[in-house]
Amino acid sequence: MDRTTRERILDVAQDLFIEQGYDKTSLREIAERMGFTKAALYYHFPGKADILGAFHQRMHGLIDEPVSVLGEGAVTTDAFEKFLTICIDRLQANEKLFLVHRVNQAALAKIHLEGHQGTHEELEELARRVFSEPTLGADQRLRMAAAFAVAFVTPIMAGALSPAGTMSGAAMADCLKDVVHDVLHPARLVVPGES
Repeated sequence: MDRTTRERILDVAQDLFIEQGYDKTSLREIAERMGFTKAALYYHFPGKADILGAFHQRMHGLIDEPVSVLGEGAVTTDAFEKFLTICIDRLQANEKLFLVHRVNQAALAKIHLEGHQGTHEELEELARRVFSEPTLGADQRLRMAAAFAVAFVTPIMAGALSPAGTMSGAAMADCLKDVVHDVLHPARLVVPGES
């Protein structure tokens, strides 16, 4: 399949943003790796922030399909676990995209300040619906919020706190799914003397 010029630019920029960071990567460098002028790059992306924004939109796109698993009605713990499992698999399958976000958090924070609130408002509405589901007990809603953090925040923290290369993406995904399951469906501890 022939990749578009825009996709090839994103591939090159993705590698550079991972290797040296967004701030240290210039449009000239991206254009040189592509084999064309900076002006040609402007045809596809008016600025470097637009490239980073395209990565961020791709990240949002990774959860569009999994959201459909939640349906329109009441969200169950099992449906939420399925949603998180699909999200973890998608993040693992798009490891470089996730790494761009992890390495360039400060630059991405600026994008959040400068706009694209529509997508975030939709996600916030989804979170409100899920985490305030009246058919679930407060403990279940708390577990769902904690499981969400496991799926989306823990990989960022684990990457920042552990030496590089300590766990493959697939191993991390499997571990995250296990932890999500344990958080959502905790094994009941049997205390001696209790029945």
